[in-house]
Amino acid sequence: MTLHAISAHRIFDGETMHLDSALLWENQRIIGIVPNASVPSHAQISHYPNSTVTPGFIDLQVNGGGGVMFNQDTDADGIRTICDAHRKHGTAYLLPTLISDSQDKINQALIATEDALNANITGVIGVHLEGPWLSPNKKGAHDSHHFYDPSVSSLKALTWPTHGKVLITLAPEEVNHEAIEWLSQQGIILSCGHSNATQSQLNPDTLSYINGFTHLYNAMSPFTGREPGVVGSALMTDHAWCSIITDGIHVDPTSVKLAQRIKPKGKLVIVTDAMATVGSSDDYFVLNDEVIRVVDNQLVNANGSLAGAHIGMDQSVAYAISWGIDECEVFKMASTYPAHALQSEQTLGYLKPEYIAAATILDEHYQTEAVIVDGKLFT
Repeated sequence: MTLHAISAHRIFDGETMHLDSALLWENQRIIGIVPNASVPSHAQISHYPNSTVTPGFIDLQVNGGGGVMFNQDTDADGIRTICDAHRKHGTAYLLPTLISDSQDKINQALIATEDALNANITGVIGVHLEGPWLSPNKKGAHDSHHFYDPSVSSLKALTWPTHGKVLITLAPEEVNHEAIEWLSQQGIILSCGHSNATQSQLNPDTLSYINGFTHLYNAMSPFTGREPGVVGSALMTDHAWCSIITDGIHVDPTSVKLAQRIKPKGKLVIVTDAMATVGSSDDYFVLNDEVIRVVDNQLVNANGSLAGAHIGMDQSVAYAISWGIDECEVFKMASTYPAHALQSEQTLGYLKPEYIAAATILDEHYQTEAVIVDGKLFT
């Protein structure tokens, strides 16, 4: 077994910043962080003297990348292309995300995820089904023709992965209690999103099944003086995390900072909601037979409505830091907190002994220089 080391100006382990130190790992597991002078002479070392190393970024919502949309290339090769594209932007692990589609397509996505996990495709950690159990009033770029209230029997008929993480975004007011309860009992992580629910519909019993809220502020009933809506419930539900898109387009920076101030530490998570154009020379893609184009760095449909994001995790991190959120807190929002959201905080999200060797290496401008995934260095 080879002892590996990354020497860097700064290493953030998920809790503490270490200066002029080195991250050591062997056989895919972290050994520790030591001063540069203490790196064993036999270690295979890579030097990044002006860089910052953080726990590997984890993106819970990636619809596409590298010219591929998961809805169109719903197989292990499609997942590999998406992971490769986002690794260039600092993402160590991601959930390929299926936008609302047919029952057959959902099954394909679940099988593709199982195939990708069994093939040890670098970077895939599970799957995110964004719909089709959503509100037609908050459908966003989703095709509401696919929406329905699932029966337990229809859910049991799907080919769920036997390992890896499963995250489902659903609108609780559109889904029967038995289905929500069954999904929760399977260990599936449930997130409220694309929901037009009122506060009374998001009652304590319903919220007890909800682990998170998907892309806070977007595609959810707003907060008003007389009706808190999903936004108010998301901000006030302390046990639940909220994902948020920090591209400066989907959410105003002030709203991001407000959420960061209100939510308990560890409960605000950066996601990209990225589409096929990230890591691709193409400036368009097709979703539900509709052409989506990049216009002024925004992804819009023919009506000018937003349809996902054209951004990577490193850019998302750089924006959040530029808005005045504490740098280390932003690093955690992109790595440590997503690991907690996926209930994987015992193996990911920290650079500590026995954790999986996964790290993101950033230059002075927070652009990705390299990524370590499962102990392998990608430059």
